[in-house]
Amino acid sequence: MRKISIAVCDTNAAYSSKLGEWITLEHGRQSLGYSFSTPEGFLEFQKTKKVDVVLLGTGFWEDAQIIQQVLEAMSKGSQIFQDSGDTLWIYLYDSVERESFPESTVMIPRIHKYQAASGIVREIFAFCQKYRKEEQEISVSECEVIGIYSPGHSIWQTPFALTLAQVLNQKERVIYVNLNECAGFSVWLKEDYQRDLLDVMYLCLTGEGCISDCIKSAVYSIEGFDYIPPAWDGICLGQISKEDYVRFFRLLIEKSGYDIVILDFGMMIPGFLELFGMCGKVYVLKGRMGLQEYFLDHFKEMVARQGNQELEEKLLYLSLPCMLTENGSGQLKMQQWIWGELGDYIRQLVGVQIGTDQETRVKPA
Repeated sequence: MRKISIAVCDTNAAYSSKLGEWITLEHGRQSLGYSFSTPEGFLEFQKTKKVDVVLLGTGFWEDAQIIQQVLEAMSKGSQIFQDSGDTLWIYLYDSVERESFPESTVMIPRIHKYQAASGIVREIFAFCQKYRKEEQEISVSECEVIGIYSPGHSIWQTPFALTLAQVLNQKERVIYVNLNECAGFSVWLKEDYQRDLLDVMYLCLTGEGCISDCIKSAVYSIEGFDYIPPAWDGICLGQISKEDYVRFFRLLIEKSGYDIVILDFGMMIPGFLELFGMCGKVYVLKGRMGLQEYFLDHFKEMVARQGNQELEEKLLYLSLPCMLTENGSGQLKMQQWIWGELGDYIRQLVGVQIGTDQETRVKPA
């Protein structure tokens, strides 16, 4: 998958440098950041290289040569980013400038300068999703899909799925998708999500731009891996057709650019077993107490009635070690899962060895 190059242009050298570095360090697998603090430096750079996105901040709108490039892009029509050779220009404004936008920026997309860097990147990809053409996408045929499910709705299902995503992300690009109707992520992680899974599905299924951009315009990151915010209105998950679920996840698998897709299943949504069939493996978590064993037996009987041996062979039944519920919230809980008994169990399960520098996934011969 081709990286998106992003130039951060602002005469505040500290700001442009830090944002450019953050884009490369945090999103290096999908984006490459450049930073410029003078118009002259940016124009010199353009003589030898071209970038996909330019964030124009303070001190750059006054340069006649840069403004001429923006006006030429606008003259091509309302679709500023019409083909793979065009540059998407975005006005990077601060709160003081908001009431007096330069006249030349009236038709240009705008992003507020002083917000979290991750928010800026999501807005960039939201604009890319709007203006980029579908033809820029590259299919990824060797994407591994892993499902996680617990018939008795184990409290450890989502911790298991999230920790698995973190472990596998050490060497491969992972995206995590939560299909629970009440995931609670916005409260747990204290995030104000602007888009969620339902929005991403709508954008992808209606052809609202490049699939990878539709996804990246919504994804958040935790412990290094990406995730799509779960559905805010979980009731809607049961109202989407089987065909739409299958089509969306096929697009996610083939065109998102990720190496591994982890599906954290909740209720039996339409197409539930069809989605199981799209997975290379499904970890089915066994419970240890109360009625859990009966839930599991019921699930096994249901699967057996399908008469699908290939599906049954994908189901891997796991008994997690006895673990105490951890205190804390947000990423502190993630750290406890990753470096506690759960993380040790998962690293052993998938064949990951801890080295001195980073983890290495051991693939079976």
